[in-house]
Amino acid sequence: VEGSVNMIQAANETIKGKNAQIEQAYMEDWSYPADTYDLVISRLAIHYIEDVNSLFRKVYHTLKENGTFVFSVEHPVITSTLQPSGTRTNWVVDQYFVEGFREQQWLGGTVKKMHRSIESYYMALQQAGFQVQHLRESTPQRPYFVNEETYLRRQRIPLFLFLSARK
Repeated sequence: VEGSVNMIQAANETIKGKNAQIEQAYMEDWSYPADTYDLVISRLAIHYIEDVNSLFRKVYHTLKENGTFVFSVEHPVITSTLQPSGTRTNWVVDQYFVEGFREQQWLGGTVKKMHRSIESYYMALQQAGFQVQHLRESTPQRPYFVNEETYLRRQRIPLFLFLSARK
């Protein structure tokens, strides 16, 4: 399920010859057939959605019993420090518990990302009926970095939050 025409074109190239299907729709508007899927994955998209509670209920509805929901979002420390200019001048976390859209200049346009706390993601999963299985914060691992400078810079602040939950 993908809302962007450009992303659908790119995905169609990736899935050629594979047992996969892409549907053009926004995730908050899709029909979510009941008890259909074993696994639902979302990569760096849910932080654009305002009503995450409704989305998580729909995902729960579409998963088979014991199905898994895995998603990543921009880490709440990042979304709490978004600076409208798009040029980061600091990493000061402010208004962390004040949830809502934050704007940022990105690739020549204005992007709105929903800031919510880690606790809010966790509670929304539980309220939808999920059991949270794993939570990761993209902790840097030294073997994956070519140089020490980049590794040390990435240790300063988490970039992503990953959650896995089971129906």
